[in-house]
Amino acid sequence: MNRFFPLLAVALLLSACASTQNGQALMGAPDSPVIFSLDSERVTAADYAARLEQDIGAGVADLLAQGKTREEIEQLAADANVRGQIFDQMVQEALLARYARQHGIGVDPVAVDSEILGAATPAEGSPFVITTDDRVRSASGQLRLEVIARNTRTAMVRARHILVADEAAADAVLADLAAGGDFAAIARERSSDTASAEKGGDLGWAPKGNYGSEFDDVAFSAPLNTPTKATSQFGVHVIEVLERQDDRPFDSFEQLRGSANAQQFYEQSFLPWYEELRRQAENSGELQIAPNFDPSTVPLPFPETP
Repeated sequence: MNRFFPLLAVALLLSACASTQNGQALMGAPDSPVIFSLDSERVTAADYAARLEQDIGAGVADLLAQGKTREEIEQLAADANVRGQIFDQMVQEALLARYARQHGIGVDPVAVDSEILGAATPAEGSPFVITTDDRVRSASGQLRLEVIARNTRTAMVRARHILVADEAAADAVLADLAAGGDFAAIARERSSDTASAEKGGDLGWAPKGNYGSEFDDVAFSAPLNTPTKATSQFGVHVIEVLERQDDRPFDSFEQLRGSANAQQFYEQSFLPWYEELRRQAENSGELQIAPNFDPSTVPLPFPETP
């Protein structure tokens, strides 16, 4: 990946910073042409220039320090369509923020402060103060990610398992279950997967790919509520599938980010959903994009020369 990151790519959306550092568009800068509007919100050319500085200003300075010429940097930006991606990202952020408001999606204030503190690098000996702007940026980013999660869908199962060392131990577990044994109690007592054992073997909802093909082959085909064996590199699993859904949304962005095939799920389900959301907003006139605005004509944020 070149120094100009693709803001609409899922690689950015699934990164640790979760795009919240990118902040919000500065709506309606005075005396500057409007480049797009959504309902009563207006984003101007000045807002866009400020966003360019915020997102790629440091990268441009780094490339200059590495010896790249302005012409080479301009070509890199053009090849990666950096300006267009940042503009599209601003539109996406506005649409997702509106969707969150319309659907009553909120964020945990404690999680917001925790994220800010986790990313903070205060000067030595100076107290760190969380400002209102910090909270707004973080909360806005988290809201957008929650919208992404709720509109990213795939086949999932909710299963529980008991992990043992070999076939003989698994057969003994199956025999005890057939005789009326309690799955959760046996999991707590015998499963070598200590994390799930504490929850009675419950693994929660998971998409394909999280636990490996051997596990998935059983989890996505076995009858419900019927303990079945599966062998993997970790041992022998006694799996009981409790629920299965063909098109389930992710419960949270953390669940999506932690999925083995997160990018695939994002591209196959969220992106088409978002494209339709934007299409409807444009067709209804709620989203209006200035026909004469061309992001590629906006100057890159080169540092001023003394």
